[in-house]
Amino acid sequence: MIRLGLLAAVHLAALPPPFALSAQPDPKAWQDSAVWYQIFPERFRNGDPSNDPVRESLGSKDWLPHSWQTRAWTSDWYARDAWEQAKSDDFFWTAGDRRYGGDIQGIIDQLDYLRDLGINAIYLNPVFWSGSHHKYDAFSFHHVDPWFGPDPGGDLALMAGESEDPATWKWTAADHLFLEMIEKAHARGIRVVIDGVFNHAGLGFFAFEDVRKNGAASRFRDWFHVESWDDPATPGDEFRWRGWQGVAELPEFAETATDGTGDLVPGVKNYLLAVTRRWMAPDGDVTRGVDGWRLDVAWMVPNAFWREWNTLVHALNPAAYTVTEIWKDAQEVTLAGGFDATMNYEGFAMPVKGWLFDTAITPTQFAAWLDRTRAAWPEQTARRLQNLLDSHDTPRAASAAFDGRAGKKYKKRHEFDLAVSGSVSPRDNPGYRWQKPDERAWKLVRMAVLLQMTYVGTPFIYYGGEAGMWGANDPDCRKPMLWDDLVYDAELVGPDGKRREPQEVRFDRNLHAFFRAAIALRREESVFRTGEFRWLALDDAAGTLAFQRAEGEAQALVLFNRSERPQTMRLAAPEGWPEGEISARFVSDGGSAVLRRSGNEVVVEMAPCSAAVFLP
Repeated sequence: MIRLGLLAAVHLAALPPPFALSAQPDPKAWQDSAVWYQIFPERFRNGDPSNDPVRESLGSKDWLPHSWQTRAWTSDWYARDAWEQAKSDDFFWTAGDRRYGGDIQGIIDQLDYLRDLGINAIYLNPVFWSGSHHKYDAFSFHHVDPWFGPDPGGDLALMAGESEDPATWKWTAADHLFLEMIEKAHARGIRVVIDGVFNHAGLGFFAFEDVRKNGAASRFRDWFHVESWDDPATPGDEFRWRGWQGVAELPEFAETATDGTGDLVPGVKNYLLAVTRRWMAPDGDVTRGVDGWRLDVAWMVPNAFWREWNTLVHALNPAAYTVTEIWKDAQEVTLAGGFDATMNYEGFAMPVKGWLFDTAITPTQFAAWLDRTRAAWPEQTARRLQNLLDSHDTPRAASAAFDGRAGKKYKKRHEFDLAVSGSVSPRDNPGYRWQKPDERAWKLVRMAVLLQMTYVGTPFIYYGGEAGMWGANDPDCRKPMLWDDLVYDAELVGPDGKRREPQEVRFDRNLHAFFRAAIALRREESVFRTGEFRWLALDDAAGTLAFQRAEGEAQALVLFNRSERPQTMRLAAPEGWPEGEISARFVSDGGSAVLRRSGNEVVVEMAPCSAAVFLP
């Protein structure tokens, strides 16, 4: 049973801000206790409708009808505005050009919501100036996007005339609001980590625009991989450059060696190091800065740069957290580059999908996968990995669970098609279950969340997972956040534009209460944060497993029944476990479970698709 008394743990004294942690032997000890929440700024909350994006602010403005407008936050996701219909018959062709008006003020307004949920660390997708909804194609890394702040026009005027020289950089209204957000987050015991995209920029990036304008005469000519310059003697434009993954709209920064053994070229490196100082120690004050960085496509940036960059980061703030985005074999870059952790796609998200959602592997295979990937890390690093179920680059967990079924045919079985194009979206797979998940899917999500809270590593929640959001892979995983104070249109239209039976869209209060209580359990019991881990039982025939977390005299037993039938779980009693009966401290389905010890054995009756936590 979920004990609502655990919710009180969320209201314990707020964590001190990171700059007050220097007296601790390990200034990074807070990372063991982090409960992460990922925010996609454009889709989290519209706190200031007066700054909503206009057509001219979009990188794709030249291809958009003049009727373009921001979209209503609560509208039917697959329904399409007039401008979308004018541009294309294909929902997926226009969805990326939508704007809903999420901004920094919206994040500030909901900091109390995050604190009350139990969140103490947030990761923001890029906030820097860009022409896209996702901001991975920056125009500048030294300014927050003007349309995330209160005065876009004033910010653009203030930025005019700046260069790569930090001495020319101003603080815009959006910049100031972002710093205010950091201050208010810190006051609530919430640390702030931002996205660093140091492999590439966007077509509107100030240095790239200069290269396009001045060609080989540009002082930034060495910043990018230019493959050919325009020949003014011909009518065509021969200017070509290398883009990330072949995407021309994302020009890659140049390196000193083409085989990855070099460094970023001096101009780029100096600029990025200056950007890092600006946001970590605004005007030289580290107490006002961000608490760390998540590094996009980290394996595509030279390790020589990462070593120097991490040295700078941790010199500025010894408590700072730096985390890589690497989906497979993350150890080499993460450890050699001096990072603290990685987003644990390979060691958590993939095997959880493979076992809990798809039943493509057995409990024994699942345990072996977790053991292998966990053992690849130093113990301290393993405790600080971000154990995620979903993100802006994957289907939402509820949709993955709803689409999960035995016997699936994978394009990449070693990843269980976690985010494989052509498999996990109705864009390319008409059979994908994009509809509202059923109750069984939510039961599996609850099991997965309880695993996040009790396994080695830090739990990582993608915005809205706690509110009942669902969606296939990008763009469907980036819907506007569900809020309890808003009334949403039902989803009546499918991705093909055809009408369907209405599907209610609303904030799920029961699921939110479950997340809140599960987070409180983790924050209250240190054994789940720093305790030792060992398996107690693995039963492939029954579809069950059990593990123990132990630290000193404290211990906990965590049991999972993935099967569709009730199961009687019997396992050897751990040393020191008391005789008699103990009721579960927490059960994923909201029911109850009782553990009985008799002699050297403990016995628990587990409901179908459920997990339970027992504390002596």
